[in-house]
Amino acid sequence: MQVPPSLLFEKPSQNEYYNNKDYKVDPFFKYRRSEDRANRIAMGCPKYGLNINPSKTQILMNKYVTRSDIDILNTRIEISQKVKYLGRTFADDGSLTEEVARRIRAGWAAFNAIRRELLQSPQKTRIRLLTTTVIPAMTYGCETWTSKEADTKRLQRAVSNMFEIAGCDPPDMEKQVLRRKLKWAGHVSRMKYDRWAKIVSEWDPRGSARPRGRPPKRWADDIKDSIKIFIHNEALRGNLGHGRRRIGILEARRAWSTVGRDRVTWRSLVRSIQDGN
Repeated sequence: MQVPPSLLFEKPSQNEYYNNKDYKVDPFFKYRRSEDRANRIAMGCPKYGLNINPSKTQILMNKYVTRSDIDILNTRIEISQKVKYLGRTFADDGSLTEEVARRIRAGWAAFNAIRRELLQSPQKTRIRLLTTTVIPAMTYGCETWTSKEADTKRLQRAVSNMFEIAGCDPPDMEKQVLRRKLKWAGHVSRMKYDRWAKIVSEWDPRGSARPRGRPPKRWADDIKDSIKIFIHNEALRGNLGHGRRRIGILEARRAWSTVGRDRVTWRSLVRSIQDGN
């Protein structure tokens, strides 16, 4: 069993999140004797007909965490470099190399499962089959990706090969992934502040000065760039001059979580990616 973080760490209330400086630095993974907490959970699980198997439990830590051994039920828990959880591969360095490879394999498996029927169908049906079976398999969980250009290119090559076999024009995978991220970001921006997704999205995991060099790409960078491009295109079309509210909600300096609260504007942003503008 892979113990989710919600079992090992306590979730801050809204007042704690805003008033406690410790939570502002680290609201989610504030260390609270995780070993004792995990053991209490393991001993309490049988009351509910559940059992934790320590030999199948894994721990994933990034380089910003002080590594320490954790024992559950007198068994040392393995610290892994990558963990599979809910159909997604998580790496300790945050890379998507393994996850993208799994998505490509899943895409080819979906493609080969319908290959015979696909090649015997008219082109319109082929496109629909590919977009409803292969593309979802290859973009599963991409809403939370912090993907690099190399990752997107690998996906694009695989999709292009499949669509070429089927005799169809391939979609732009960068836009496919970005559109799904934007949809999820809109949901997150409208969540209450005590929801896990909301807390993690606004969480600063370091709590100290960042190291030298170019900062790593963040999940919200693609979203912020999309908003800036959308504002620029809307300004060229003359759509930002209709009322103070519309100008205010589309200010480039506004946080993406603020912009996402306006459903109409956010849907327009998602459609602009879909239309390729």
